[in-house]
Amino acid sequence: MTMVKLYVGNTVTIISTLLLGLNIGYMLWGYLSRATIQKWGMMILLFILLHGALWYFANVRDLYSNSIICATDGSVEMGLFSVSSIQSIVFWAASVIIWVLGIISIFKQEYRQNIFFIIAVVSIVQIAFIEGSRIWLYNCVPTRFDYM
Repeated sequence: MTMVKLYVGNTVTIISTLLLGLNIGYMLWGYLSRATIQKWGMMILLFILLHGALWYFANVRDLYSNSIICATDGSVEMGLFSVSSIQSIVFWAASVIIWVLGIISIFKQEYRQNIFFIIAVVSIVQIAFIEGSRIWLYNCVPTRFDYM
C-alpha cells in the first residue's frame, strides 16, 4: 500500500482529488485574475458550490456519515475522523465562516472581492488541515484506510 491510495484508491477518492485540484485552481485563478474580474458575487457563489461538492465527496471518501451514526447510536464503526475530533471542528467552523461570508456578500457588494479572498484563505486552511491529518493518520495507522 502506498500513500497514492489516499487520492486515487477508488472512484470517490479520484473525484474528491479532482475537486480538490479544481478548488485550488479556482482560488489561484481568482487571485491572478483579480484585476479583470467584474462579478465577484458570481465568483463567490461558484466557489461555495465547488467547495461544497469537494467536501461532499471528501466526507463520503472518509466515511464521515459512519462517524455521525456511530456517535448517535453506535450501530456502525466510526469513519476516519470522529464527530468530536479536531478535524470535524475545524471543518465545521471553516464551513460556517465560508457560508456566513457568502451571505454577507449578498448585502455588502462593495466587499465582495475581499470576501472572496477571505473565503479562499479559510478554505486553504481547511483543506490543508484535513488533508494533512489524513496523510498523518495514514503514516501512523495505515490500517484505518483498509476500507478503501
